[in-house]
Amino acid sequence: MSFTSRLKSTEFDPIVTDEKVQLQLDMSYCALRQRNFKLALTKLNETRHRLDSCRNPLMKSIYWNEIYCDVHIKRHQIPSTSSTLTSLLSTSVAKELKKLETKIHSLEIVDQQTARLNSNFIQLNSQFSRLVIDFLLVQPMSYESYEQNPQIPQAKHRQLEMYLQSNETIQQADILIRDLFNKNIDLLKDNIHKQQIDLPQLTGSIRQAKENLLSRDYNELASLCDDYLRRYENHEDDNQLLKTLFADSNDQTIAELIVRSILLSMKYGSNEGVQRFSRLLQIVDFYPQTMNLIEEYLNQIPCWMFFDCLYQITAYLDKPIALKLYPLIEQIVQIYPQAIVYPFKLSYETLQSSVTDSILKSNLENLNQQLNRTVPLVNEFIQALNQLNPQQEFDIWSKELFHLLANDSATRDIDKLEIHRNQFRTIFFDENNDSESKHTSIRCLFRKGIENEFNDLFGRNGELLSTLSLGDARLALGNISLKLKTLLQDKSNLNDYSTWFTSTFRQQHSSLNKLEIPGQYTSKKKPSMEHHIKIVDFDEKLLVLHSLRLPKRLTIRGHDENDYRFLVKAGEDIRQDQRIEALFTIMNDLYGHNSNCHQTNSPHINIRTYKVIPMSSKLGIIEWLDNTRPLKDLIEESYTDSEYDLITNQGQHPRKLYQDYVVNTYQKAKPSAKTTNNTLMYAELFLSLTKGQVQDEFQQIQSVVPADLLRRAYYKIANSHEGFYTLRRQFITSYAVLCTSQYILGIGDRHQSK
Repeated sequence: MSFTSRLKSTEFDPIVTDEKVQLQLDMSYCALRQRNFKLALTKLNETRHRLDSCRNPLMKSIYWNEIYCDVHIKRHQIPSTSSTLTSLLSTSVAKELKKLETKIHSLEIVDQQTARLNSNFIQLNSQFSRLVIDFLLVQPMSYESYEQNPQIPQAKHRQLEMYLQSNETIQQADILIRDLFNKNIDLLKDNIHKQQIDLPQLTGSIRQAKENLLSRDYNELASLCDDYLRRYENHEDDNQLLKTLFADSNDQTIAELIVRSILLSMKYGSNEGVQRFSRLLQIVDFYPQTMNLIEEYLNQIPCWMFFDCLYQITAYLDKPIALKLYPLIEQIVQIYPQAIVYPFKLSYETLQSSVTDSILKSNLENLNQQLNRTVPLVNEFIQALNQLNPQQEFDIWSKELFHLLANDSATRDIDKLEIHRNQFRTIFFDENNDSESKHTSIRCLFRKGIENEFNDLFGRNGELLSTLSLGDARLALGNISLKLKTLLQDKSNLNDYSTWFTSTFRQQHSSLNKLEIPGQYTSKKKPSMEHHIKIVDFDEKLLVLHSLRLPKRLTIRGHDENDYRFLVKAGEDIRQDQRIEALFTIMNDLYGHNSNCHQTNSPHINIRTYKVIPMSSKLGIIEWLDNTRPLKDLIEESYTDSEYDLITNQGQHPRKLYQDYVVNTYQKAKPSAKTTNNTLMYAELFLSLTKGQVQDEFQQIQSVVPADLLRRAYYKIANSHEGFYTLRRQFITSYAVLCTSQYILGIGDRHQSK
């Protein structure tokens, strides 16, 4: 290299410096994402005095400030005894945020990078304000203690006053909370206004960047306000400090701000706004004055963004807000009828008799008629699915009969009883029924087996209804129910239950190829109707599960030549299941955005979800997951022959040993008392025995079960040692995530058979 070329190489020094600084900052950011705060601060200190020598010192300094603030905020968000308001403010986060505010005001949003820096600044301010407010709510005197702490340098005193630009000394917790809350709201509003000014004139990536920024700011505004409004509504503020925020009807103003922010975030394409829409409906219930905002902004949002909350929306059709929601629902009915047909039918079932307002009732009937014309097969489909579960039909009919018989025989309504008796003959004996769908082998066999018994109970023409006792009815119908259940256990042919599934779809009719497989609509993207799978046929074989309600697995054949399996559940309301799966979906989004949940050296953290489609208050279908097995079956298959013989033939099953222990302990404590329910006997263990005695007995019972059963099961299905390690790690992770999520939601009734 010549001397001249070496001189010219100095021209590249700023570029090299810039790249080195950027690399150090990126390393610091990565350390922050992995919660390695010490390393993040070390890398920041290495670059602090080199920022001015970069090509774009403003961008680099903003990036540096944001990482610095984020490190200290996240350190104090982790629950710890050392985390206090004093320790937070002594880090000069408030001072750095104040510097950032000045820099951000001079930053022009021209691309995704500048938009991200702007958005991060807003998020950091929000996190800082919430953190300080939460400290003050728990410890109202914490800021005064901070200012009076002699160990804090004088230059670091009055941190919050400087952050809030107050010239007066503020130490009262309620005033600090109010000012922090209002400052955060003002920052968000100012930033939203700043981005909206030139938005109409923008196109392409810059417009997209600003829309993303707007949606994020609106969500943050809604989240901030709703967080403290919920606490205020639920009286979670022990020190009554939040009253300052919501005094003088300010709760109404905050509620309006939340509603407006949620709707506008959806306008700019935010899925988080969709997830908050159910809360919006609740707010409108509490604050009716906000209802007009829905009418103002609803038509600015694409109707498909409401698909994930249709069950909640249709549940409000009997309330005043339904008048504001009606244009949206009608639009969905016209454009995407099969997205709303099942949620609407479910709500219509319960609301058609309870709605008293003439306008609401008229709207309800109009929507029902439109759906019947647009999707004519849905009612038949739901009816046919009900016929797959005659046991539940019979149980529902029996419960209604018992209710009618509960009255005194002298005041008994014989006419209602006669109508109810005829209803049974129509359902199960096919009398006065023109539909061929019910003329099946099951109903013929059922009628043949119980008709004489039915006539003996009620009389051939119902003449015994006036003298029939409730006890006799329970006994007779209990026997009939047992016969029906026995009859159903071995029936696995679809035509045994209903001929509708096969006979209907063999016909050549234009409407037949328009019925879609349920569960294909989502709020995450605009639906492509031409790509939705249509029903062309049903497999004739059913899988009958031998559980309490005998649910059936139905196989639907789509026009894409694939099979789609669903579990048909009747006799119970699965709307709660649908809500839980929706919550799990939201949790997956939270896990996906959390850096601790998707590190490269750990399994991916998420919950496997499935579709749940309620169709009525007593019927629904659940997506069938292939290649799955209950944990109980997997474990029990790992017993050796001798171990299996021990727990089955020799009476050493842990459940039996446990039950015997509970009963024996109860009988020893109360020799004269009769054996009672398990709950009372279990309670007696801790009344008559010490904790150590119970634990010793439990460990003895537990020792009957081999400790390595689950390990054996995974060894059996693994094809190598590496495969075993992977299976074990994945199981531990997924099971832990599922248990944690269920605990947070308060879900019980979990066992190895599920």
